[in-house]
Amino acid sequence: MAVRYLFNSDGDYVAFVQGTNVFNPDAEWIGFLKDGNNFYYSDGKFGGYLLEDDRVVRNTTERRPNALKPVKPLRPLRPLRPLR
Repeated sequence: MAVRYLFNSDGDYVAFVQGTNVFNPDAEWIGFLKDGNNFYYSDGKFGGYLLEDDRVVRNTTERRPNALKPVKPLRPLRPLRPLR
């Protein structure tokens, strides 16, 4: 299964996506993707949208309903850190 790396605005590696689950660099589950690019935190609260350039953005004025919290996935192996 391919890993997708996520970065903050400064270009720092902050998370990775494996399947529909999002993990921090220490492989701790922080959220999930629903409907392709909608990002939700692990508690089901809406976090924003995953863009094609591997960033999560959010409109702070937009209100979205919470998603049902899925079953916590197994902790994956940490992928190699990406090059800058």
